[in-house]
Amino acid sequence: MKNIKTEISKLSPCKLKIKIQVEKNFFENYFENCCVEVQRETEIPGFRKGTVPIEIIKKRFSEILKEKTINKVINETLPQILKENNLNYVADTLKIEKLNLKEDNSFEYEVTLEVEPEVKLKSYKGLKLKKEIKNVTQKDIDEVIEQLKENNAKLIPSEKNVITEQDILPSSKTFCVINYKIFSDGKEMKNLEGKNVLLNLAEDNMPKSLKEGMVGMEKGGKKLIRMEQKAELSQKDNKEKQVDIEVELLEIKQKILPEFNDDFAKDLGYNNKEELVLAIKNSLKEEFEKEANQKLKKQIYETLIEQHDFPLPETEVKNHYNEILDSLKQNFISRGGKEEDFKLNEEQTKNLLKKAEDEIKLKYILKKIIQEEKIEITKELLEKEKGKLLALYPGREKEIDEYFEKNFDTIASNILEEKILDVIISNAKIKEVDVTNK
Repeated sequence: MKNIKTEISKLSPCKLKIKIQVEKNFFENYFENCCVEVQRETEIPGFRKGTVPIEIIKKRFSEILKEKTINKVINETLPQILKENNLNYVADTLKIEKLNLKEDNSFEYEVTLEVEPEVKLKSYKGLKLKKEIKNVTQKDIDEVIEQLKENNAKLIPSEKNVITEQDILPSSKTFCVINYKIFSDGKEMKNLEGKNVLLNLAEDNMPKSLKEGMVGMEKGGKKLIRMEQKAELSQKDNKEKQVDIEVELLEIKQKILPEFNDDFAKDLGYNNKEELVLAIKNSLKEEFEKEANQKLKKQIYETLIEQHDFPLPETEVKNHYNEILDSLKQNFISRGGKEEDFKLNEEQTKNLLKKAEDEIKLKYILKKIIQEEKIEITKELLEKEKGKLLALYPGREKEIDEYFEKNFDTIASNILEEKILDVIISNAKIKEVDVTNK
C-alpha cells in the first residue's frame, strides 16, 4: 500500500508480528475526514447541526477525533495488508499490541496473529486400504427377528404366585409390579419411595441384593430387604449408613413373545413373513455397508494424519481442546455427575490433546486437498442433496429449504467431505477382507 510500510517477523512457525508504519499525510487525510463526520452530527449553542466550524470541532473533540482516526486507519489498512501478504489468520488470534501516534502525526501500530499452516501434501492418491466385507447370515436375520419379537412382546398376568430362583436369571421372562419404600438407619426417606413400579427381574442393572431378596415373595406380600452395598442405590449421602428397602409385591407378570408368522409380518406393515425377511436382509446389507464405509473413512483419515507433519496454530489447538473437554464435562453432568468430580488423569489429558491436534491437522489437510482438486460447492450439488431429503420427506419442500438455509455451512462441509472421500477412494488400492464370520 502507498504511504504504508510493513515489517513482518515470525515469532513461531504459525505466529507472526506485523509492524505497520503509516505516513503523516495518510493519517492526516483520515483525520480531516473524521473531523467532517463529527461536524455533520454536532450541534452546540450558537451553531446549528452541521455548521460548527472545523477549528472548534478539532479543539473540543481532539481526543475523540484521534481515537476515531486511529480506528479508521487500522480498519482500512490491516485487511489490505493481510490480503497483499496472503495471510490467512486464525479466528480470534489477531491482537493489536501497540499504538503510537507521533508528534508529527505519523502513526505506528503492531499486531500479532496466528496464521494457517503451510501444508505440503503427501500423495493422497493410490493409498493402500482395506475394506471389510460382511455378508448377511441367517444368524443376523434371526437376531433381528428376535429383537422385533421382543419389541412387540406382551405382558400378561402370571399363573404363579411366588417369585423363584428361575425368575431372576438372565433368561427369565418374569416381570413384577411393586411398591417400595427406602429406609436409612431405620428412617424412611420419603423422596425415594415408588408406587406401581414395573421391574424386569432379568435385568443386570437391578441391584443384586434386591433381586435375591425378592426370591420367595408371594403376590400381595411385603418384605424388608437389606441392601448389601450403599452403591447399589447411588446415594452418596447414605455412605456408611444401613439401607433397607421395603417391597410390596403387587403383581407377577410373564412376557409372551409373538409367533413369527404372516400375521406378525402384517402387523408390521408387510404382506407376509417372506417379505419381512427380505426387508430385514436389505436393511442389514445397508447397515453393514455403512459400517464398512465408516471404518474405511476412519482408515483414510488416520493415514492422512500419519503421513503429514507440520506445525499447528497453538491457540486453535488449545481452543479445540477446550471445546472437546467441555463436551465431555457436559456429558458427564448430564449422566448425573457433579461438575467438581469431573477430572482427567495425565494419560487422559495427553490423549485428549492428541485428539485435538489430529482433528485440527486433518482440517488443514482436507482444506489443501479441496484446493488441489478445485472442489467447489455448486448449485447442482446442493440440489442433489436437497433431492435426497425430498425423497425421504415428500411434500415438505418449504421445511427442507428452511433447513438448508439454517444449516448451510454444515451441509456444505458434509458435501465437500464426501467429494474428497470420493477422490481418495476412487484412486485407492483397496483390498477387500471378508469378516462375515468374525
